[in-house]
Amino acid sequence: MICFLIGSVYERVNFSFNGKAKEPLRISMAAGMPDMQAMIDMQLAQTLLSVEAALDDEINKVENLDESDLARIKAKRIEEMKRKAEVQQQNVSNGHGKLMKISDQQEFFGAAKQSERMIVIFTRNSNKYGKAMLEHAELLAGKHLEARFLWVDAENAPFLTDRLNIYMLPTIVCIKDNKVHKQHNGLNEIDGSGKYSSGMLEYLLFCDEMLDEAPLYDQEIQEEEEELADLDD
Repeated sequence: MICFLIGSVYERVNFSFNGKAKEPLRISMAAGMPDMQAMIDMQLAQTLLSVEAALDDEINKVENLDESDLARIKAKRIEEMKRKAEVQQQNVSNGHGKLMKISDQQEFFGAAKQSERMIVIFTRNSNKYGKAMLEHAELLAGKHLEARFLWVDAENAPFLTDRLNIYMLPTIVCIKDNKVHKQHNGLNEIDGSGKYSSGMLEYLLFCDEMLDEAPLYDQEIQEEEEELADLDD
């Protein structure tokens, strides 16, 4: 529907390269009522012109930057990079960058106070799906310093399993700002068959706002698209 409307806008308005309409849009009248499609087309045309004007304004700002402006932008960027590096270093000192096992509630609540984002996997050694998830989590932990990855043997942590209502293994508990932000019981929200990739788990946690980005998932999607393209050839 959107593509059709946009197409009709270009067809009716006949844009020139400077974004201005060569001919005004006419609104027809039928039985005293305006042509609603024409009104919608006019609104879309005006929106497109507004967006183009805003883009032109931003381009002009960039083109008119002088050396002092560029120096300020560079200094700001360097300061942001320094702050990010400091945060990452602090996270590493708090246990980020690797998957760690915790044994009791004291460790759990202590870790939650240290880290803004904490991803905790509840499983047990005899659970094959849990073992697979821990392998994926170990890989992600090394790539995402913005969150801390932990795991708990549910059989040895009855207080936590009861407190967090853990009734299925494995379960992922996402702690954000010392509160339960998201909880995934079992594998249904990833792949109920257990046949999922590290990228798929990464994307789930990215959607949960626990990770800043999902590069592994993006890479997997790109590889799948390239394989499909090769098959088409």
